Amino acid sequence: MSDVDSSLRETLSSGASRILNVLEKTQEVEAAAEESGEDPKLLFHHRALNGTIFIKRPKGGPTTASAMVAPQTAEVLENGEMKTITITRQTRVEKGDIDTTCYIPFDTKAIASGGNSFELDGKNHVQALLNQLGFDSQQEGEKVERDRKLLDTLLDLPSLDPFLLKERVLNLGSDVSDLYFDITEDEFADIKSYILKKFRPITERVIDSNSKNFEQTTEQFIMKLWEGRDLEYLKPITSVFRLPSAGAGEIYYSWKGITYYEYQYKRGQKPLLEFAEWLHTSAVPSHYVKPEVREELDTMARDVATAFAKHLKNASGILKIYNDGYEDLFVRGGDPKPFIDFLKQSNTMFWDISASISAINHGVSAWKQRTKRSRGEKLPADDLQKLLYILERVIV
Repeated sequence: MSDVDSSLRETLSSGASRILNVLEKTQEVEAAAEESGEDPKLLFHHRALNGTIFIKRPKGGPTTASAMVAPQTAEVLENGEMKTITITRQTRVEKGDIDTTCYIPFDTKAIASGGNSFELDGKNHVQALLNQLGFDSQQEGEKVERDRKLLDTLLDLPSLDPFLLKERVLNLGSDVSDLYFDITEDEFADIKSYILKKFRPITERVIDSNSKNFEQTTEQFIMKLWEGRDLEYLKPITSVFRLPSAGAGEIYYSWKGITYYEYQYKRGQKPLLEFAEWLHTSAVPSHYVKPEVREELDTMARDVATAFAKHLKNASGILKIYNDGYEDLFVRGGDPKPFIDFLKQSNTMFWDISASISAINHGVSAWKQRTKRSRGEKLPADDLQKLLYILERVIV
């Protein structure tokens, strides 16, 4: 098998935000096109790229980020009692801490059975694209340029969440089938509406409410902020918030991304709480096992609970920084400095919250798959051990 880890099967089947299964989606697109008699609207122009799978995962070892956060506490279950643990050190996850792997399965009907892979940002990725896929990214031409930009987009995203992916692909002006994105039009519109609502108070800082065509100008400004490309138009807000003009576009996109994760976090509370409850009460074998086996399983469950709590606290902590600054400025009309500080750190926070929420969602998805047929969500010892082994490797 390639260097993709041993939890590959669960990773590929979990529908997690760390995965873009282009191969599977392309098969769906081609089947739908054949039935309708229309040409398939494929993601890539180069044929072999449409037979790939992209995977986001944290790099091994400690992160390289320099920003530190204060010690945090988390509640875990130990020997039937709740215990408070302290997480003494944590670094922000930054762009360089996340690998984007391109995986090419040997057998398209058994994708988890093995294949070749390479890092999309690795030093030999240009040669790997040519050798393994026949794609010469150094050639000239509109189609090659389009595919190159899409590969860069996949690399620049902190996760492969359908909303983030679709929004960026649409910005490329690509005519791509919606089947590549596991998100309905209604869901996409609801998320977009939520984000635009958070943007609206900004207009009060740069647009006179008594001016002619105020509403029209406000809507135009909000959409420019959403797109984040016309930096000349956005100069007034960049100036108001004393942001560096060179990185303003990235800051606006990161702010939008964090707001998206706020939306996702708020609406995903129920499964998160159910998973946490399972870890504390039901991550035990359904039948009697020897004490040493029970102790091993308890240790594994405790480790998973600790990792889950760390990511949960990290995500909620970032959203607290965001909302404290936002509400102080736009709701209470107070000091703008906390919100400005948030904006200046938003790029790092965007990658950091994405890593935590992706880890949480990946774990919840794997847990749901493995326990959906179990009685009371308790598993036999062997099945529980396999699940905890998987969870230890995906909640990272």
